[in-house]
Amino acid sequence: MYRDPYLLKVAKGEACLLNISPKCLGDEGSTTVAAHSNQLMHGKGKGLKAEDCYTVWACYKCHTLMDQGKMDSDALVEAFESAWIRQIEAWREMADNICLKPWKQDACQRVMAYLRSKHG
Repeated sequence: MYRDPYLLKVAKGEACLLNISPKCLGDEGSTTVAAHSNQLMHGKGKGLKAEDCYTVWACYKCHTLMDQGKMDSDALVEAFESAWIRQIEAWREMADNICLKPWKQDACQRVMAYLRSKHG
């Protein structure tokens, strides 16, 4: 089970990548967190969050809709998967950015290495 509190911390201040709420806060960033996937295939279970590598940056409005909304489950899976592709690209860019704080760059490098080892 992949856990990295620093990876979760990287989300603070970033733009929402989930973008599912009509009231999405976009790039405002003050409420952005790493929202965990709700899919069983990502490690989600009763009382158990998915692995931290299956998170996307989400504002409060989108995160709430994802976890508690009345959104169609197939549409939600599609929205999460689309956001996760954008999330991987954001982590990849941060992993290569030598201007970032070292802990942020390190967290992004770790998750990218883990995903490569898991998915090839």
